[in-house]
Amino acid sequence: AGRPRAATDAMADATTPLMFEPPCSAPDGGFWREAARVKLHEAKLDETPIDVRARVCCAQNAEVSSAVSLDALAFDDATSEGEEAAGGRGTWTTRGRLTCANTREALATFDRDGAMRAMGREMLESVMNGDAEREPERLRAFAVVAYACLKSWSFTYWFAFPALASAEFKIMSSAVTGMTNEGVDGDIAATCERWIASGGASAWLVSEDGREAYALTEYEARTRAGAKPRLAFADACCAMTHPGWTLRNLAVLASARWGASALDVVCVRARKGRVAAEACVKFTMSFPKFDVETMKVVGWERNARGKMGPRTVDLGASMDPNQLASQAVDLNLKLMRWRLLPELDQEKLAATKCLLIGAGTLGCAVARTLMGWGVKHITFVDSGRVSYSNPVRQSLFEFEDCLDGGAPKAAAAAKKLTEIFPGMFAKGVLMSIPMPGHSVSEKLKASVFKDVDDIEALIDAHDVVYVLTDTRESRWLPTLICADKGKLCINTALGFNTYLVMRHGCGVDHASSSRLGCYFCNDVMAPANSTKDRTLDQQCTVTRPGLAPIASALAAELMVALLHAENGVTTSPPTREQDVSAEREADSSPLGVVPHQIRGSVAGFTQTLFDAPCFPRCTACSTAVVAKYRDDRDGFLTAVFDDPKTLEDATGLTDLLGAVDADDAEWLDDDSDDAFDV
Repeated sequence: AGRPRAATDAMADATTPLMFEPPCSAPDGGFWREAARVKLHEAKLDETPIDVRARVCCAQNAEVSSAVSLDALAFDDATSEGEEAAGGRGTWTTRGRLTCANTREALATFDRDGAMRAMGREMLESVMNGDAEREPERLRAFAVVAYACLKSWSFTYWFAFPALASAEFKIMSSAVTGMTNEGVDGDIAATCERWIASGGASAWLVSEDGREAYALTEYEARTRAGAKPRLAFADACCAMTHPGWTLRNLAVLASARWGASALDVVCVRARKGRVAAEACVKFTMSFPKFDVETMKVVGWERNARGKMGPRTVDLGASMDPNQLASQAVDLNLKLMRWRLLPELDQEKLAATKCLLIGAGTLGCAVARTLMGWGVKHITFVDSGRVSYSNPVRQSLFEFEDCLDGGAPKAAAAAKKLTEIFPGMFAKGVLMSIPMPGHSVSEKLKASVFKDVDDIEALIDAHDVVYVLTDTRESRWLPTLICADKGKLCINTALGFNTYLVMRHGCGVDHASSSRLGCYFCNDVMAPANSTKDRTLDQQCTVTRPGLAPIASALAAELMVALLHAENGVTTSPPTREQDVSAEREADSSPLGVVPHQIRGSVAGFTQTLFDAPCFPRCTACSTAVVAKYRDDRDGFLTAVFDDPKTLEDATGLTDLLGAVDADDAEWLDDDSDDAFDV
């Protein structure tokens, strides 16, 4: 044995019985799912203990001690390479055994004392033969006995964290005091941080001056040379008044292996992933010689009620793969609420029903972004079928969707959403949008107005409407209906280099002075048939591939920001004088500003925010057009489908343009030849 500190001096300093905080087990859902798989497919009726492993670390929080964590990786082979992958900086792997009982009765009658004695003998052997010195994680070994009811996916389990004890082995302590960043304390903390960062074991020695750390195996050589090393260990306990459970077994090692009777101890804790001196405690502990002959082993974990007994976890919902997927999808959003965005309303987003008119490049990209925000209700409307040119640009389609004439786009997109995440409520509707300038024969009138009825019903049933179609005129009817019903409408359009994302005003029944313009408010001509007499490149949406993901992401983000704004759809956009690139004290939404229009170009990699009020003579959202739609829907739409100039007449644009032409003619007459005489 090494040269121990004088027992009389130690006992004079250490006169208070030392208390220890028991470990807390934290098996997650992934651990139990893997345990069920192993029991069902591998162990079957065999109750032989299974080797598992857990992760331990220093206390990271001033209020909550670190738990012994087990996840699905607990069942991987406990090789050094696997342990390193499962651990990481500041985390250590400890080994244990899982016994899966075949019946609830077998769990109740399990020989807990015999299992604990067996583990105690193994631990003592590792102390005496030096294995625990070389690998102090052996002193953190654990056992768990469990019964898995695979019908209900409930698990009853009991953890044990063995601690060696004997009749006369009483551990005493001097006053437990906190450390500071000054002097030797600061040096000790820095040295411990370096030890942990270098991948050192979970218990180590620190020199008297606090500037050097070395392995437990060097204790005897150091003490023979006259040194008085401190014992430091990664302490999971957060309390400033006592250490964690592991120190009990380290004291046994010091007594039985080293012959020591006292040691200065540093309980190493961390904050924000680094050793923090102010979180650590120090004291001197003393103890008599450990009596192997009277050894006993304690350490069964108490249940949630503080009683000696097993715990039960019911994972019937979460163990279902669909439920697991739902929890995983929401994880990122839940983490946002921790610090970055406490105001995030997940429930509101999940309940928001989005109608996507157009299931092409834009529709696919918008849907994927909405899913990321936790939107669960998406309906696609499209009349097309998947062609061979689509899958490379439209992210919800695959080659198989192109076969046999092509699957209907709307249905194929909805199907893919549910395959990506089974918790989606996705639907595809095969439908053509009636358009100005596209005449309707008497034979087709019934079918066309059935489509009008259906699109009205769909807009009624959804909270947000995305207009994502290829042509200008196909955007007109959804824009009109949204203006009529006061629905939030987000319009997205692409050019070759440019994109437009905008939200429409809040409906004609809101005050016109605060209503924003729609997609058609900047035009003085009615939408007409844009595919007539056009070449193939003019009929197709020819655009740079990166444009659609950019515009689609902005469209989804615009909706989320607007839904979180205090004034909802009536939220005012930022004015041109405001610097929207910098954070302002009072944003329109917890997520930032809520613009009216976002116009961008990848030719110059620019993006600009615009806003404009509604145009009183707009061919889509003006009061005059909505009034005619309400008064005589079918008659008005028939006239518009046959001749788009009906809209110009209804809004007064015809008279306005005529007056402009007359002014131009008068100006030309006034500026005749003699006006330019030289």
